Amino acid sequence: METLFIVIFSVISFLALIPTVIFYTKSHRLKDLRTLRLGRLTIGFLASLFILFNGIMGIIFAANYNYHREVIVAIVVIELALFLIPAFMISFVVPIGIVILTVKMWRRESHSLANLILPAIILVFFLVDWIYIRVSSLTEGWLWLQLLSYIYPILAFYLLWQFIVFFFSSWTYGRRFRKKSAKYHVILGSGLIKGQHVSPLLANRIRAGIALASPETILVFSGGQGKDEKLPEGLAMQKYAIEELGFPEERTMVEDQSSTTFENLKFSSILIDKAENKENEEFLFFSSDYHVFRAALFAAQQGLNAQGGTGGKTPLYFRLPAFIREFIAVMNSQRRKHIFWVGLITGIFIAFSLFVLFMEHLVFNP
Repeated sequence: METLFIVIFSVISFLALIPTVIFYTKSHRLKDLRTLRLGRLTIGFLASLFILFNGIMGIIFAANYNYHREVIVAIVVIELALFLIPAFMISFVVPIGIVILTVKMWRRESHSLANLILPAIILVFFLVDWIYIRVSSLTEGWLWLQLLSYIYPILAFYLLWQFIVFFFSSWTYGRRFRKKSAKYHVILGSGLIKGQHVSPLLANRIRAGIALASPETILVFSGGQGKDEKLPEGLAMQKYAIEELGFPEERTMVEDQSSTTFENLKFSSILIDKAENKENEEFLFFSSDYHVFRAALFAAQQGLNAQGGTGGKTPLYFRLPAFIREFIAVMNSQRRKHIFWVGLITGIFIAFSLFVLFMEHLVFNP
């Protein structure tokens, strides 16, 4: 029996080793890290590595089964916990945490409608969960409706997968890309306090850009003037960097026409290209830590020679809800693809449900 287990785990290890090497090699050969493919490759590598680890551990303990039964039981318990704990976190801790952190953000930041979107989404999910459980308990006469209700868990899994890919893409990008400095550092703007003062969140972005600046680095402050702002964000940031942080004014530029992250990058690139009298000059951009990867995706979409620098530090109460909003924004930027897949999944289940309903009608009403 021990020999059989050793053979089985050896085969598992060998089969897991191949994708482990493939995923690792592909992820490290990516020419451009500004892609969600980075997250998929990271997930594949970690999953293969996990299987490989289990195969090797299986070989070791199968060869010494009579001496390490307690250890094997402990390992099985630990590995079950590795699956159950994340499931518990996703199902209960994260939703509750989002609500608590959103309340803190509401108290300490602006009382905007956008800050209430996540609690509203969580409430909708709990409501749909309740409806799904009630439908699942219906009698067999409602088989068509039960079949239709399976749309929810499948779409929930699809959404979860997309979020995991985005999370690992962002996490891996932040650790893989480490360029210390460039001639141009673009600071991406955000809202001003009372329409004219740099917020602590925005100040951290400026500090991050200055921290990596060389003696030749030029800071480009990017941000236009919102309807509730007394001056463009770019000018407010420039003033803060000069007066509060002592950065030389002659090494600053201001881009004051943009209103979105996409425009921040686009207009700043145009400004830099004019200053250098060349096309697609390289630059680093600096934003809050949760926002860097989405900005990197937008830079890649425009074909800009730009990468994200170190992200400005963000309080936890702001970071988690903001990161989820980043994910929603990325989903929205690829909405055609997601509408296609969601529509396809929904259409298949509607067709199956109608077919079952039709067959039930034929059986009970010949």
